[in-house]
Amino acid sequence: MNFSIDPVLEKADIQWQESGEPFSRHYQDIYFSRAGGLAETHHVFLQANDLQQRWLQAEQTNTDSFTIAELGFGTGLNFLATWQLWRRTRPGRLRLHYISCEKYPLAAADLSKVLSNWPELAQEAAALSASYPDHSSGYHRLLLGRNPTTEGIHPEITLDLYFGDAAHMLAEQARQGQTRIDAWFLDGFAPRVNPEMWQESLLEQIRALSGPGSSLSSYSVTGKVIRTLQVLGFQVEKRKGFGLKRQMLFAELMPAAPVKEAKIEGARTELAARPRITVLGAGLAGSSTAWQLARRGYQVIVIDANKQAAGGASGNPQAVLQCRLNRDPSAEWQFNLHSYLYACRLYTWLTHTGHKPFHWHDCGVLTLASAYRHTRKTGSATNYPHYDAQVLHAVTAEQASNIANIRVDEPGVFMPGGGWLNPVLLCESYLSHPDIELICNTRIEQIEHDGACWHLSNPATGFTHQSEIVILATSHEITTMAQGAGLPVSPLRGQVSFVPTTANSGKLSCVVCASRYLTPAFGDDHSIGASYIKNSTDTELSEQEQAENLAAIKADFPGLNLDTPGLLAGRAGIRGGSQDFMPLVGQVPDNRFWQEVDGGSQHLSGHAREVKANHYPGLFVNVGHGSHGVATTALCADYLAAMISKEASPIPASVARCLDPTRFQQRKLRKLSASPRLHSRAPK
Repeated sequence: MNFSIDPVLEKADIQWQESGEPFSRHYQDIYFSRAGGLAETHHVFLQANDLQQRWLQAEQTNTDSFTIAELGFGTGLNFLATWQLWRRTRPGRLRLHYISCEKYPLAAADLSKVLSNWPELAQEAAALSASYPDHSSGYHRLLLGRNPTTEGIHPEITLDLYFGDAAHMLAEQARQGQTRIDAWFLDGFAPRVNPEMWQESLLEQIRALSGPGSSLSSYSVTGKVIRTLQVLGFQVEKRKGFGLKRQMLFAELMPAAPVKEAKIEGARTELAARPRITVLGAGLAGSSTAWQLARRGYQVIVIDANKQAAGGASGNPQAVLQCRLNRDPSAEWQFNLHSYLYACRLYTWLTHTGHKPFHWHDCGVLTLASAYRHTRKTGSATNYPHYDAQVLHAVTAEQASNIANIRVDEPGVFMPGGGWLNPVLLCESYLSHPDIELICNTRIEQIEHDGACWHLSNPATGFTHQSEIVILATSHEITTMAQGAGLPVSPLRGQVSFVPTTANSGKLSCVVCASRYLTPAFGDDHSIGASYIKNSTDTELSEQEQAENLAAIKADFPGLNLDTPGLLAGRAGIRGGSQDFMPLVGQVPDNRFWQEVDGGSQHLSGHAREVKANHYPGLFVNVGHGSHGVATTALCADYLAAMISKEASPIPASVARCLDPTRFQQRKLRKLSASPRLHSRAPK
């Protein structure tokens, strides 16, 4: 699988001038005009692209979102000025999506220092600084919002920070074929010092992500840039520049652009024409997906077979948020890292913006070497150079003891951003959105498509329901549906034990993971988990698993004096795990199509490395999160909602392929295509 994101993020090398302005040593240039950076931003970008008027017009035409993309995040000044203008304009239900590329991001301390130059942006700057990720390459999605108690619960703005080479980052988005940028800010360092930012291939990516009416502005009026934009179909004009700069550039993509790229499907969805959406499953995957769709303006119905939300594997009182670690940089590593980072930001944002509380405690997670006793046969359990120290760092036994506030006898790694939460309350928080309706105690046995919509039913009870779009978030039970029968998701039983706190255990200040995990006290109990039994759907408590949980923790932390009072206290849930330990998220492949491919595989060409799959119309899936659902469901839900809404994806195309539900069949096809026994005729 192609993967080319550099795991090491190089930060900007700043020299502070006597005036307090930042100067880039790498590019030997200033970050903003000495004549007035904020005024320049308004002139060159906000006013040139006529943003305020276009936002108001978009609201009147019932358009649901407006997307801006920027080359060169720099100090964040353009973004903050745009956000401030957005807040002042207050264009109703229109959502603003801001994408910005930056190869050398400022360190968080430098960002805060430079933004202090504009006290009029203090409110926006504080919100940005609180979530700013100055440590890891890749796509970072930040939700930055208003106070829901006074202005509604929709996030005010979505900020995507693409840390890495802009051409590569934008190409990864363009390959997903669903994004249209309304306005571009070209604000990289000047072409003479930063030619990569103005290369023809990057301008071609801009064209690929634009549509008729997309605008573009820049302080640069370099002839080569102008000529390339004109060839790509933009109508270009030179306008009055700012300050001492005589001219600036403005361009607009014309409807009849003479280019050969495939037409990008429109990213606009009229609010009045929004399809009905039904989510099956009210666990973490289903609830988070419903919320992500509802915040985009959809009316969502969630149907669950249990008596209440989170009645399955999501029903434990405490769940641990930690990053699933990968030994080497890969697309899977990027997914696990950014799922974790996104979840940390989202849960903090939900907590601080007045949503229904769910006991999010970002106390950190300490993972000891013994946690990998059965899975790490070689290599160090504490050596992860492709993770920034802000994400995790190695600790000695002494340091681990100080962090956890209990005696720890082995080294490990510490994730300061992790912690624990109550998943039941988190699901309830998601489902409290006013555009979500929850129907419990209702099992759907059959779904059938009539060419226009899906019919959901239970013949035994007589329940029927119709919906244009259906999302299957039913964990391992997805295989009981005819449409999901071929998906490799299997049950994984996990039993969590509840034990009373002691004088010593009550001092525990973070989650510790050894051969089992132990959470800080919630009420009067700790949670110890969890057993891991493959292909079991039994939810009865097991005395043997209870004893194994307790024995493991007592062996790892003998000084805590933990024990049970004779009662079998705990909870057993059934997770859904996939064949390759990665979630399945996306449109459901038509298993009848793959049966035909398998049946005719002896006729495949040796060059047929991939087949374009058929999918069930309007049928999507979000399952296979295993024991890391608290970390992975949040980003997967946003990704799926963006796919349905035809918006910019929060993950790159290379990472999206790791989640594609057809990946197992595609791998089988690639294996078959390499066989010398295959003939030359490929399936139609």
